[in-house]
Amino acid sequence: MTVTLFSVITSILMFNAYIIVIAFMRQNNSFLIRFSLVPLALLIVAGIFRMIYFVEIADAAVIGSYNIFPAVLRFLNMRLFTAYNGSIAVHIFDVLIAVWIVGIIYNLLKYVHQSNKLYKSVNAVLPTDDMRIISCMDEILAKSRNNTKIKIIKSEEINIPMITGFLKPVICLPDTQFSDDELKNILLHEYTHFLHKHTWIKLSMYLICSVFWWNPFVHILRRELNHILEIQCDLSITSKMDEEARINYLSIILKVIKTAKNTLPQAIPMNCAAMVTTSNSKKIEQRFKLVIDYNSGKKQNMLPIFLLCTFILFFSLASYRLIVQPRYQPTVEAGYEETFSITPQNSYLTVNEDGTYSLYSDGKYRCDIEKIDVEPFSSLPIK
Repeated sequence: MTVTLFSVITSILMFNAYIIVIAFMRQNNSFLIRFSLVPLALLIVAGIFRMIYFVEIADAAVIGSYNIFPAVLRFLNMRLFTAYNGSIAVHIFDVLIAVWIVGIIYNLLKYVHQSNKLYKSVNAVLPTDDMRIISCMDEILAKSRNNTKIKIIKSEEINIPMITGFLKPVICLPDTQFSDDELKNILLHEYTHFLHKHTWIKLSMYLICSVFWWNPFVHILRRELNHILEIQCDLSITSKMDEEARINYLSIILKVIKTAKNTLPQAIPMNCAAMVTTSNSKKIEQRFKLVIDYNSGKKQNMLPIFLLCTFILFFSLASYRLIVQPRYQPTVEAGYEETFSITPQNSYLTVNEDGTYSLYSDGKYRCDIEKIDVEPFSSLPIK
């Protein structure tokens, strides 16, 4: 296994394809009810793994590009300027790598700054002394048989119920009047986020977004993941509720949305899990339909889920047998019109005594080359 520019590009393209499939499947309520969220979660993990494990296997099938890839590589290899009397050449590719690294550093510093700001803000507020809130939380903890100590704060600066903290959770409530039943469902929702490690998942997703910040599909995945986590939370809470209780639960979500006004999703810090993470009406409508239509009493057939997950794993492994690479049509003299492809799999270079290189393709000598710092020659092995 090797890592090449083409294996990185192929991994990114594959990841983007995963995100398209995830977004399509997530919108299908019938699919989610029949197969649950397990295949979606597996697709997310497989897609991320495909992007960060960008290796190329030796016998991968080449998907050749005669126009787009060669044009992109020519653009990336364009020389912008030289330094130190021409000993160092700076290309467009070098500048893009520098911008990439600067973006990563900026995003990580931004996260640290916002996390520190949130930590100071949360610790500056004393735990609530509202006995209704404390009693509701104690009841939830007693049923869950979990001894985790949870701090609950209430503030006018908070617009929406949310939870933060990885080991020491803090539930943040807006200064809004809620009934006892509403408080129980709100606290249970936020506590369920903590039990399912959603803050850890969001942290991992933000780190991925920080590294691959230039890929719009990564940010699409982050929004999809946030919504999927809310669906998971909803179904986990309402699965054993009757229809009336589910309707009451959904009415609380509506009340929270009205309380948040027009601050969604800006009101939610990046390292928090909230009861509502979007103002998108279609996503909110989907949450409502899934809560109403989900039949927890019906025994779910695990065979289709198992088969679908098996197919996802098989496709994920099989995708490594494909690699996208540029192909070139060489210019030849009359009488030598033999067309051949140049790829790292079928071609290599040898060094000549005069400093030039000999090109071999498919086991045949093709020509001598003076410069190999451009594609497709720069990616060929030298023997």
